[in-house]
Amino acid sequence: MSIDALLLLTGPSPGRLMSALPDGGQLATCMPADALPALAHAGGMAPDLPEALVTCRLQEAPAFLSAIADDLDNAASSVLAFRRHAILPGRDAVRLYFGLRRLARLTQDAFQDYWLNHHADYGRRLIPPYSYHQLHTASSETNELAQGTGLAASTLDGVVEVHFPDIEALVRQLSREDVAKGALEDERNFIDHSRSQFWAYREHI
Repeated sequence: MSIDALLLLTGPSPGRLMSALPDGGQLATCMPADALPALAHAGGMAPDLPEALVTCRLQEAPAFLSAIADDLDNAASSVLAFRRHAILPGRDAVRLYFGLRRLARLTQDAFQDYWLNHHADYGRRLIPPYSYHQLHTASSETNELAQGTGLAASTLDGVVEVHFPDIEALVRQLSREDVAKGALEDERNFIDHSRSQFWAYREHI
């Protein structure tokens, strides 16, 4: 399985990022603080959310970051290398970004195994007709990317991506009782919600 890069960036404008984006790269930008009501997964916008999420091939990340270096807030940006599991393939206008950190009692391998081989069943059952992707952190490659670019290695253990046609669909989905309670209850077996990030991003398609 190939390894790609997720760049969690603050500083450059969307236009600046789009102008430097490699072919096949993806850009999503953070929606405003009033975009979402209080939800079971998150009561509000976390202060450390990146302004933009850029996905590209791992080998293209250093050149892309070099091209935007003058605009980048290095202290507020980080990099992540990952393996993508497209549980329910697809992409749409609004991305739910859920940056996950594991419970302290779990190793990263145990966390990712539970997420993929148990919790993913909740996604298969509850998320259609929307997409559902799991991005599993590749720690060694993340550290190498950080060393090669001068940015911090992300401390996330993985990222959930779910795509919706609009923000209203996202809110409806996450307000369902079987999502707000059932899936959330299982998440408590492996996710440390107090250290995770959760918000909506606008795709630049």
